Amino acid sequence: MLRSDRLLVEKLFGQGLCKVLVCTATLAWGINLPAHTVIIRGTQIYNAEKGGFVDLGMLDVMQIFGRAGRPQFDKSGEGIIITSHENLDHYLALLSHQLPIESQFTKRLADHLNAEIVLGTVTNVREAVTWLSYTYMYIRMLKNPLVYGISYEEKMLDPNLEKARRELIDKAARSLDISQMIRFNEMSGTLAATSLGRVASHYYIQNESMSIFGTDMQQNVQEADIVGIICQSSEFQNIKVREEEMTELDMLRARCTVPFRQGMDQQATKINILFQSFISKVPLDSFTLISDCAYIAQNASRILRGLFEMVHKRGWSTTALKLLTLCKMADRQFRNFT
Repeated sequence: MLRSDRLLVEKLFGQGLCKVLVCTATLAWGINLPAHTVIIRGTQIYNAEKGGFVDLGMLDVMQIFGRAGRPQFDKSGEGIIITSHENLDHYLALLSHQLPIESQFTKRLADHLNAEIVLGTVTNVREAVTWLSYTYMYIRMLKNPLVYGISYEEKMLDPNLEKARRELIDKAARSLDISQMIRFNEMSGTLAATSLGRVASHYYIQNESMSIFGTDMQQNVQEADIVGIICQSSEFQNIKVREEEMTELDMLRARCTVPFRQGMDQQATKINILFQSFISKVPLDSFTLISDCAYIAQNASRILRGLFEMVHKRGWSTTALKLLTLCKMADRQFRNFT
């Protein structure tokens, strides 16, 4: 949904002119409107990372139900959940019990560790292990170790989870070292930042993307290769190719002037098409394509600036000029391919 349309719907519903609001789960999470009755019709949602449908989490159910019966707007509220019979007991049990909030910090631990190394607050493994003890994840590891792969026997033998924290840091440090974002000396335990790590930290680029850039970005590459490399960034992993978009994507591809890199999959091809459509100011019809294009444009500009700084530090003047031109094209939305 376009932002202007969403704001209009929120305004009409808030003023009482629209009595019933039907929306997707994503809008239900983000919308900030009070209601007397909230109905969740179906508890299966699509998870892009898992590539399939999963059950709606209890925390999400409580978040959506929180819209009903706001104290300052209503005296009472109703929450109705419609689900399959086999899931009924599951949700009833969860509704009557308090559910703890677990940490997701391990998913991006390497990126956060790199940022601390670049800042200079962490210079060795010992300091990194201490830094990890200041996080919410460590608090939850102590309270509920099984969720984080730690048995109660290990917890009893190591009450402060020193070994578990050391293993997490070692794994993240090795990953960053392979990506050439830091220099990790396993004998001494020292952690030192590199130019790639500084670029990633400054421009918030994920370490998986920096690993791709460090391998694929070569001197004197063409614009087609640069755009193709950007399209493989892990920042775009949630961009999916939908069957109903194929017709419009084929039409947009015919208007693209930059040739496509060899070996690109469907996802990278879609990202490439939308990026070229954005800088060419090609109008889009599908709401999903408009949303994906805005997300790609927002992140591509940041990634391009990071790549420019990376090749500039390497002294590749010709490649740096091409990347600088692409940065201007993404920021100013104009096409100037040679």
